[in-house]
Amino acid sequence: MKRSILLTILGLAFFSFACQSKKTENQEATLPLGVSKVLVKETFNAGGYTYINGNNDLWLAVGQRPIEVGKAYYYKGALEMKNFHSKELNRDFPVIYFLNTISDTPIENNMPMQASSMKKQKAKRIEVSIEKTKGITSISDLFSKKDEFSGKQISVKGKVTKFNQNIMGKNWIHIQDGSDFEGNFDLTITCKDVASIGQIIEVSGTIALDKDFGAGYTYDVIMEEAKIQNTERK
Repeated sequence: MKRSILLTILGLAFFSFACQSKKTENQEATLPLGVSKVLVKETFNAGGYTYINGNNDLWLAVGQRPIEVGKAYYYKGALEMKNFHSKELNRDFPVIYFLNTISDTPIENNMPMQASSMKKQKAKRIEVSIEKTKGITSISDLFSKKDEFSGKQISVKGKVTKFNQNIMGKNWIHIQDGSDFEGNFDLTITCKDVASIGQIIEVSGTIALDKDFGAGYTYDVIMEEAKIQNTERK
């Protein structure tokens, strides 16, 4: 009698496990379009990012967060970077994918995945007033006449409000000069130079419109390949 009950319990447990395994297999077989799976072999944090080494020696990077070794994760919106050098790690990656989203469970099409801190955040306006000088374009003029400036090299001057180093092989600077056009008061600049938050800098570079770098980095107006011409103390 006891043996019969034990066999029944074991049978039910096996059936439950089999159903759960089948459910997981079905979930993975029907992943939403654009969603991929990675099994984590190694992970570490550096420079505000979590680096993930997955199956097939796949390397991923996402805004810093807890990631468990041995666990499966799901992602989409990957931006491929070849021959990427991480200064924080002093390491070269032949290929690495920067992620905008990641989750530890397959997500249905109608449910958003967990967003990464890599995504562009709305700028906060600061109190600053930059005197207009010859040869310098104000941020308000740039945005109000952006079509005229597209593809042209100009100079701007403003206070550094944000600086991110070595993202997608570029340094990213945000400046404000106190001017505004329809809510546009913050200009994003990519360059190789280094700046400090609070510095007043004069920068020259080429204006690009509707730039999409992937991974959440989209800009209506951006200055690229810029060089810092002059700096002032905070």
